Amino acid sequence: MVDITEIMDMLDWHMPSEIQSKGISLARNTETIIPFIQPLTPKHNKNVWGNCAVIISERSDEEIKPHLPEMLEWLQDMNWPGAFCILNRLQKYSDENSLCNAINVCIKKAKKCRDEVWESNLRLLLRKQ
Repeated sequence: MVDITEIMDMLDWHMPSEIQSKGISLARNTETIIPFIQPLTPKHNKNVWGNCAVIISERSDEEIKPHLPEMLEWLQDMNWPGAFCILNRLQKYSDENSLCNAINVCIKKAKKCRDEVWESNLRLLLRKQ
């Protein structure tokens, strides 16, 4: 069994594409998506976000539902690796009520932080529901 640190090492964008693909494949067997939601460690940060977004986007609505607010934080900056992948996945999310509730929670958070770009990105997603 490969541990999560080994998988994260494989997801690094500096790795050859075959290694990154193997990391994505191994990540499909993990029970949770929590380690893949915008990791911020000295070794695993934006360098793995694009592949982490791919992993998360493949998961079912039921698997991502508890993590909607954290996924919405990915939309704070659409230049971040994986942001558009997460946006596309959220646009396909079927439970509009739970998504709208999570978006509204994050809009309040964005307003409190005076993050107008994030708020705007969230409102765009809200309009597409």
